[in-house]
Amino acid sequence: MKEFYMSNGLIILTIVVAALLILGYFTAIYMRKRNEAKLRSLEEKKEELYNLPVNDEVEEVKNLHLIGQSQVTFREWNQKWVDLSLNSFADIENNLFEAEGYNNSFRFLKAKHAIEKIESQIDLISEDIHAIRQALEDLKKQESKNSGRVLHALDLFEELQHTVASNPDAYGQALAEIEKQMENIESDFSQFVTLNSSGDPVEAAEILDKTEDRILALTQIVEKVPAIVEDLTKKLPDQLEDLESGHRKLLETNYHFIETDLEARFQQLHASLKRNEENLAALELDNALYENEQAQEEMDALYAIFTREIEAHKMVEKLVNYLPNYLAHTKENNQQLQNEMERLSHSFVLSEPEISHIRDLKSELSAQEEVVLTALEDAAEMKKPFSLVKEELESIQARLREIEDEQVELGEQLDKIEKDDANARQKVTIYANKLHTIKRFMEKRNLPGIPESFLTIFFGASDYIEELARELEAPRVNIDSVNRWLEILANAMNDLEEETYRIVQNSTLTEQLLQYSNRYRSFDDNVQAAFNESLHAFEVEFGYAKSLEIISKALDVVEPGVSARFISSYEKTRENIRF
Repeated sequence: MKEFYMSNGLIILTIVVAALLILGYFTAIYMRKRNEAKLRSLEEKKEELYNLPVNDEVEEVKNLHLIGQSQVTFREWNQKWVDLSLNSFADIENNLFEAEGYNNSFRFLKAKHAIEKIESQIDLISEDIHAIRQALEDLKKQESKNSGRVLHALDLFEELQHTVASNPDAYGQALAEIEKQMENIESDFSQFVTLNSSGDPVEAAEILDKTEDRILALTQIVEKVPAIVEDLTKKLPDQLEDLESGHRKLLETNYHFIETDLEARFQQLHASLKRNEENLAALELDNALYENEQAQEEMDALYAIFTREIEAHKMVEKLVNYLPNYLAHTKENNQQLQNEMERLSHSFVLSEPEISHIRDLKSELSAQEEVVLTALEDAAEMKKPFSLVKEELESIQARLREIEDEQVELGEQLDKIEKDDANARQKVTIYANKLHTIKRFMEKRNLPGIPESFLTIFFGASDYIEELARELEAPRVNIDSVNRWLEILANAMNDLEEETYRIVQNSTLTEQLLQYSNRYRSFDDNVQAAFNESLHAFEVEFGYAKSLEIISKALDVVEPGVSARFISSYEKTRENIRF
């Protein structure tokens, strides 16, 4: 039995080994075929790369007869292609042969490494070939591009030449440098043609770039120069000549100037314009433009000085004619004020400030007359700058205007004296009548008595009326004192009128409420007590406000709001004092 089991195990082992061998065989066959497919694909890629028309493209560029940097560039790329075609492809071929041997001998790991190496080589060769072909194409394009660009550059240059030649005078001192730079550009064109025709398009392109930049820069200069030349050679010199001529004429007509350096400034301007020609000749246009602007600013400043004196002269002429009359006018005004003051002084006591003010103005006007005469002499003699004379005369004018304003104010104060007097006389009569009317108004009330507060105000107002009347009857009325008493009297009369209304209102409402309380007195002791107290205050003390307060509080307890109702009703029917 044991032998049987051993025999069966051997059979199974044999079967397993045989199966593994068969599986290994088929796996090896599969891997070899797969590698063969990869190698065929790599072979095809190699052939595709090798068959690219690189040789033809190299020969095409070689026939351009390149020199200089272009030739150096071409040689570098050509050498790279030679290395690829002679060495790199041969290396790939050897590696393909080696990989096939590894694959046929079932050395798959080495075959795999060899295939990966070949793939890497082909990728590198592909990139190199693409770079070579692109560089060759760039050389051809550059040469073609140069041919088109040079025509454009020539058109620009011819236009520039025509612009300058059509009006050379417009460029003044800059013409020589402009022509020199155009000669340099022509030289650049010659160098470009030589390089491009002899087969160096790259270096030719660099020359053409510089040439185009020079043309554009010079074109901008040519565009700017005429305006600068116009300013420097015509506009500014003409302005300077006009300024100098105007200055001479002003001096001849006795104009004077605060500024003492005008001649020096003229000379500086001449020198500045002369120096600026050097900037123009060197095509230093920014500097030339700046110097022109500075010269213009200086001329504008000089023009402003001359204009200032001319305008000042016109104003001086006006003020010379105006001020004497204006001074006479203010003096006449002051005399009228003095006359009015003297007239009023017979009837009124005038305040010392007013009197002093008029006298002070008289003295100042006398002093101003001397100042005016001196200023007029300065204007007539024409020995000072008119701007200074103008300032002096305008200062005098301003002060005379202030004096006139003060005179108007003083005149109004004097006019007010008689008006205040008339007003006070009218008011004293009115207030006396009011006092009499209030007295009659109170008498009609038939009150038990008059409160002391009323009598104090009443008799005080009466005394004020008498005091005011005495002030008005004085030989010379003190209007300031009159106005003070009038103000006191006005306040007293207002207080008296208000007090009268309060007494009448309180007394009337008290009588009404005392009568109304009768409906509660018979059964309400508090109301009865309040009635008695209120009646005593009313008839004995003449305290009508106190009496009203007592009875109002008691009635508002038994009938809330009753006192307010009576007050509201009273206000609607209140009798006014008829003045």
